[in-house]
Amino acid sequence: MTHDHRPSRRRMGAGLMALSVLAACGEGRIPTRSPERARNRVALLLPLSGPRAPLGQQMAKTVWLVEDLSGQRGRTEVIDSGETAQTAAAATQTALAKGADVIVGPLFRDQTPSVVQAAGRVPVMTLSNDAALAKTGAWVFGVTPSQSAQAVLRYAKQSGARRVTMLETASALAPRAHAALTRGARKARVDPLPSVPANTTPEGMKQAMAAVGNGSAPDIIYVPSSGGKTLEQAIAAVQTGVTTIGSLQWAGLPPATLARLDKACFVGPDPVQFNRLSATYREQLDEEMGVIAALAVDAVAVAHQAGGTAALHQRSTLDGLLGPTRFRADRTCERALAVLRISGSQVQRVA
Repeated sequence: MTHDHRPSRRRMGAGLMALSVLAACGEGRIPTRSPERARNRVALLLPLSGPRAPLGQQMAKTVWLVEDLSGQRGRTEVIDSGETAQTAAAATQTALAKGADVIVGPLFRDQTPSVVQAAGRVPVMTLSNDAALAKTGAWVFGVTPSQSAQAVLRYAKQSGARRVTMLETASALAPRAHAALTRGARKARVDPLPSVPANTTPEGMKQAMAAVGNGSAPDIIYVPSSGGKTLEQAIAAVQTGVTTIGSLQWAGLPPATLARLDKACFVGPDPVQFNRLSATYREQLDEEMGVIAALAVDAVAVAHQAGGTAALHQRSTLDGLLGPTRFRADRTCERALAVLRISGSQVQRVA
């Protein structure tokens, strides 16, 4: 009789239920979901307790789902990193005690230096999107503003666009997004225009874009966030006929919102691989899988593929859910994100 490796909502739910009991007792770790022993020494540090637990739990469940589907249940040790630098350092000690050769996580920037320090010579692949963390010794696997900007500029080159602007937003990532777009545009021989002011009204969007373009509209406007006001501005930009490209955050927008952005584009995951896994996740767990979960799946795959610092330095490429990905020598990540166009109720890859 063959063993049934199909994912089980009850099994994954039981793992998180057991976690919540341990977290309440202050142990901060998640038990193995089955008696099968992990064959590789990769620890995944996620916020499985605290205010942002739903985010970490979704990432954990997606990794479990992929491992169940591939017949590798229990391959990755999932450990609760909590919300603070102290809880993340404690989780690192737990990972080391379990023999981890690679630590994936934590998710948050402020936790990463303490994890790197606690890990010692064991490599840490942070899921934060702050490339500056490479200076702490971490391998930065998060989706950075630079990676999104590169996808926008790849589309600009492919479509023959010559002038690119960005909508200023209140997002903390906006300054980094602007710097990355400006720096990358010059290298790509695309003219980076001044940003469209954040206080531009939807009614004034056409005039504002003409103003930054010295009287004529830019070819592309990049919108690096997905807040309510920002989306209204983006919708107005689309209606002017200027190619409007949103950030990876748009991939998490509900279908009704995406429909309002018809003919806009956004930076996103590989649609074929992501949609296939997302459909299976929905079928098995009766809930939606976010793009952040794809980050965890890709990171764990890279960690198992590498198995240690020397292999990470070899910079082999993973064709993951978030596109082809590999580490540079400076511990930052190259990632070829897709550019997707919204067409009615469909999303199609255009770059």
